[in-house]
Amino acid sequence: LAAWCELRDAFRHFRIDRVEALSVLEEDIPRSRDSLLTAYRRIEPQARV
Repeated sequence: LAAWCELRDAFRHFRIDRVEALSVLEEDIPRSRDSLLTAYRRIEPQARV
């Protein structure tokens, strides 16, 4: 799973088999979806989204 990591303040790859818990939050993400996707594609140009 590729996702934004609040702890590292960067995109990270997370192994699904190591995810112990998740929460769906009501708060908004501080950056727009488009800007996050553009930033991710810049560092992972071969990624299929």
